[in-house]
Amino acid sequence: MTPPNDDPGRDRVVEAEIDVPGTPEEVWHAIATGPGITAWFVPTEVDEREGGTITQHHGPELDIGGEITAWEPPHRFAYLSNPWQPTDDVAPERIATEFLIEAQAGGTCVVRVVNSGFGSGAGWDQAIGSTRQGWPPALYTLRLYLTHFPGLAPASFAVGGTASGTREEAWNELLSSIGLPAPAEGERLASGAGSPPLAGTVERLSDGQLLMRTDEPGPGLAYVGAGGPGYEVYTFVRGIFYGDAAPGIATRAGAEWQAWMDEHFPAAQAAGAETDA
Repeated sequence: MTPPNDDPGRDRVVEAEIDVPGTPEEVWHAIATGPGITAWFVPTEVDEREGGTITQHHGPELDIGGEITAWEPPHRFAYLSNPWQPTDDVAPERIATEFLIEAQAGGTCVVRVVNSGFGSGAGWDQAIGSTRQGWPPALYTLRLYLTHFPGLAPASFAVGGTASGTREEAWNELLSSIGLPAPAEGERLASGAGSPPLAGTVERLSDGQLLMRTDEPGPGLAYVGAGGPGYEVYTFVRGIFYGDAAPGIATRAGAEWQAWMDEHFPAAQAAGAETDA
């Protein structure tokens, strides 16, 4: 995966790319349709046309909508968000997101994503940093989905809480509370006593985020992380499960993790389970 472009002349633009398996048409479905995006990112609805709308559900009362500005299957998909601000002390802006798909030899494609339109001020600087940190694990999830679960209907849950102190302190406290000390890529981990069931292989470990391919509570993918686009530090656990049993697994796991988050990181947001038929 290519890291974001840190050229000083493009310090208000965020870019990332990754190689994924699949034809351009298969990859297009994953990055430009509601069912596809839901399967690796967040629950999403897409009105599949230029001038249509896109709505992404990042959590309770955290819906981000926008207008589709380019619809060129199977190569280019772009949208412009509704006005949004990461903190109350900066002006809202409309963030542009563009996905590009390029076919490669051997049945793979390169997916490239570009964000632009960020405002000025400390709040937007924080949002840019959070976006740069967030896209690589998100795109890695896309690769895992297309590698291990292509075409399977997803069901997901997402819970979050707030933490005091720095992001690093919150991250360490979160791992310790779950019972996942010192994780390493390629290692099999399982949550400890007092935490809901969560077990699988660590696929990717980055600063403040852990991505697992799970077998417990079911086959799927799970995020554990700490951070946020503004000044406040959030903790979160999110799972995406696949197959016929996924809706029930997501509903049960969401309720269990919400209760756990309420106890360990107060002011947690409500859990939700989303199913794509």
